[in-house]
Amino acid sequence: MPFTLRDMVRAPKENISIGNWKTGKVPRADFPIAKNAYGLGASYRWCVISFDALNVQCKCLVIMNIAKQKYEAILGVAGTGALRILCSYEYHASEPGWHCHAACDPISRVPSGFMRGPWVRRVPPGNKPHRRQSLRIGNEKDAQRFAFECYGIHATGSLL
Repeated sequence: MPFTLRDMVRAPKENISIGNWKTGKVPRADFPIAKNAYGLGASYRWCVISFDALNVQCKCLVIMNIAKQKYEAILGVAGTGALRILCSYEYHASEPGWHCHAACDPISRVPSGFMRGPWVRRVPPGNKPHRRQSLRIGNEKDAQRFAFECYGIHATGSLL
């Protein structure tokens, strides 16, 4: 896999599938990141967007909790037994604005099944607030649209 996160975002996407919104834990079958389900509280809503790019299967887990002012769009590509997490674009009211945790190394160096590690960088750094300080997401459609924009998930070709 000789490509980077930047290559993945810029690449054309195919076979885009948007899952239904659900509540609570994210089953491993839907987003294989850990040995068990990805634990979220009952107040969190989530959906999975699946697509193919650069000859690999990809998934984006979109998580939101408007009341707690939290949002995440986690991008992963198929790996050995679990996803290789390339980026988590996030907003938490308790932190200085929007930020991401991005794998800056080539994808081949990103291990499967881990959200964080020495291959991940926070952008902007924790001591530098982002210029956007508010959530700006008020519903499920906004949450999906933001993930589409963030990761370049757009259908190619014509619908006609």
